Amino acid sequence: MVEETIRIIKEAERQADELVKEAEARCSEILEGAAAEAGEVKEQAVKQAKAKAEAELAAVKAEGEESVKKALQDADEQIASLKRDAGQKTEEAIAAVIAGIA
Repeated sequence: MVEETIRIIKEAERQADELVKEAEARCSEILEGAAAEAGEVKEQAVKQAKAKAEAELAAVKAEGEESVKKALQDADEQIASLKRDAGQKTEEAIAAVIAGIA
């Protein structure tokens, strides 16, 4: 009977050791899986952040180009206006000189 009890205890210990080993293996698998998943999530987040930054950069660049285009148009309009004004002043100056001579 003592021998049977010892055998049962040893069997229980063996089963407990096996369960511990299985739990440790499963724990390692879970941790490895979680680490891999975290790496994938991080990589995806980085890709999304880059894509968003590139889109924002493109939008800002387009906005900047539009601002430059508008500024150039405004400058061209001012130049044309100044040329018209200069032409009128030239005509007025010529008329004044002619009037002064006559």
